Amino acid sequence: MNPTLENIFKKQSDTVKRIELFFDIYKCKEFVSSDLRELKEDACTAAEKLRCIKEYLESDRKDVYSQFIEIMQKLRRNEQLMLHLLEIGPQSDPAKEPAPQTCATKQMPLNESGKENLLKMHLQDYSKSPFAARSKPNKDIRFYEFEASITEEQFETLPKYLKGRMQLSELANFLEDVIKCFEEKYTLMYKQRKAVVNQHDVAIWKEYNNLQPNFPDHNFITQEDLSRKSGKALDKKSYMKLQMLRHLHILQEVRSEGMVYFLWTYNK
Repeated sequence: MNPTLENIFKKQSDTVKRIELFFDIYKCKEFVSSDLRELKEDACTAAEKLRCIKEYLESDRKDVYSQFIEIMQKLRRNEQLMLHLLEIGPQSDPAKEPAPQTCATKQMPLNESGKENLLKMHLQDYSKSPFAARSKPNKDIRFYEFEASITEEQFETLPKYLKGRMQLSELANFLEDVIKCFEEKYTLMYKQRKAVVNQHDVAIWKEYNNLQPNFPDHNFITQEDLSRKSGKALDKKSYMKLQMLRHLHILQEVRSEGMVYFLWTYNK
């Protein structure tokens, strides 16, 4: 047989088979059409669910990562706190005599302010720490919330009518006194009630906790706190320094119901 005719017959045979297949499918169309439509809808639904799951997993991964970072930071702070407690533990027990100094400890240099013995904490960590349950005053604790400094460039931005002949060191010393006032306030305010035994401290502790709801989202002191800290009423020069700290966005002054509040607004 001619190869050309053979190809023609083969093509016609394939066409007939496809037509027969079409008729076979067409005869059962009413039985499979609904299943095919449902299958198509299920495929679309599955694709949408896969997209939603992917978005959820991506957002969940970011949330878990941020929580992991926060937990690790808390763990590091707790480690520092435990190390500090281990260091000061023997010194805080009056029944025990201080451990003798070794050659290594005698050779360790001490700076003038003794800052190597200070413990820095966050206020939230302090409120949950053993320090908040102690009746003894905690004079060696500093808080990260009240870290601030004034650079030469910032000092130069102050108006001349404010600065006068004042030097940067004088304003920096005043800022340190203000910071200590904040720290002493919150060291006492966050103590547990049973740890506050002095009646004078009890009265101040109650005053602090009664005033705190006035500015629940801010740390603050009052004009009376500063006067109590210095042991005298604020003079004109002190008010000028407070005005400078307001100009440098370290403090914000708010007057409410006859009281003067100084809110901590410094951003690092």
